[in-house]
Amino acid sequence: MTGRMWVLGHLLYLSAEDIREQQISLMLLLELGGTGLLYALSSGHIPQLLPGFALLYLGFVSREQIGYGDGWLMLVLGMWLDLENLLWMILFGMGFGVLYAFLFRKKELPLVPFLTAAYLIGGVL
Repeated sequence: MTGRMWVLGHLLYLSAEDIREQQISLMLLLELGGTGLLYALSSGHIPQLLPGFALLYLGFVSREQIGYGDGWLMLVLGMWLDLENLLWMILFGMGFGVLYAFLFRKKELPLVPFLTAAYLIGGVL
């Protein structure tokens, strides 16, 4: 439970930062990733890195329509979450973002707040 709250606290802070500055803190990503690596090593959790690498690749081929920070965040979250929860977050986070963009006629949105909503709604807690 403590680990889940640690992740949630970081996601909430990064969400506010993404909304305000359209970027996320490398230092917070390193902190979350480092503690995630310790968690994975101590618990036997196998880090799930493929979704993060996939988002980084999509960021590259789309010329950062999906920001590199979003890919790095998913890479870091792979230290904490299993593959099913990571894929759920991506699917529903992007779905929430597309729905919001459609309803409010937005062309560019920060992704982290929608990933955070998916984390909360998806029962990761």
